[in-house]
Amino acid sequence: MKNIINYFSFLLVFSLIGCSQKSSTKEEKVLKLGVVPSSNSEKLVDDLSPFAKALGDKLGMKVEVFTASSYIGVIEGIGSGSVDFGLVPPFSAVLSNKQSNTKNLLVGRSTSGKPGYFAEVFVRKDSNIKSLADLKGKKIAFVDPSSASGYIYAGAMLKDAGIDLDKDIQYQFSGGHDKSLQLLLNKDVDAVASYENVIRKYTKEFPTLKEDVTPIAKSELIPGVTVVASNNLDEETQKKIKQALLDIQNDKETIQILTNLFSITGFEEPNNDAYKAIVRISEK
Repeated sequence: MKNIINYFSFLLVFSLIGCSQKSSTKEEKVLKLGVVPSSNSEKLVDDLSPFAKALGDKLGMKVEVFTASSYIGVIEGIGSGSVDFGLVPPFSAVLSNKQSNTKNLLVGRSTSGKPGYFAEVFVRKDSNIKSLADLKGKKIAFVDPSSASGYIYAGAMLKDAGIDLDKDIQYQFSGGHDKSLQLLLNKDVDAVASYENVIRKYTKEFPTLKEDVTPIAKSELIPGVTVVASNNLDEETQKKIKQALLDIQNDKETIQILTNLFSITGFEEPNNDAYKAIVRISEK
């Protein structure tokens, strides 16, 4: 994990060369909001449409939702300017800040009221796995190499427990928190890395989740989902987006959409020191 930031920075440089060659012709002012995939992308865009409409009404311009098949795809879009701003996990924010000089506008408050959330490692209740040390020799599903809860922090916890990720376990990247849960329920893996409220989030899709799955370890606080603005977006529009989101958090119906999808209950100013901790964790 020590070179993960440099690795993704290289990928972003390579990808942004291609992205920057896109046409700049615009028929009307449309803001593109990027979100990382956490479930079926088409459904995610549909679920966010009422939020985008409410945000657009406050801004006085249309807001369209964009997602990609991977975390890196959304970061590329924000870096190139083809996506104006995004709701992204903290590690993705760190990557885009470093490589594309993006700006963190706000950080989301979780259902606990804190400006962040926790990573957890989950196992089936019918397994004999009671601690991280018990995962030696087991199969684990991570979400994505740039997922804070789904890989970065969970991987660091495993290392702290004396587990070598390359030698002591078999692991795979599922591509989504829901996909990891499916692998666990199907007994294709012995454990998964995800975030603290994942069971509540996906109980509808997996009705037996509460009865079948339990956490065995919890990380330190991770900075919350971050509102990141492209360096290509003018400062005035950035300020308008920031204020509109602060206003929207008082609209219970609209903010509930973000709570249901990302466990966001409101927004506050980001603490830049908290993001330095992500770099420290990723370098373990």
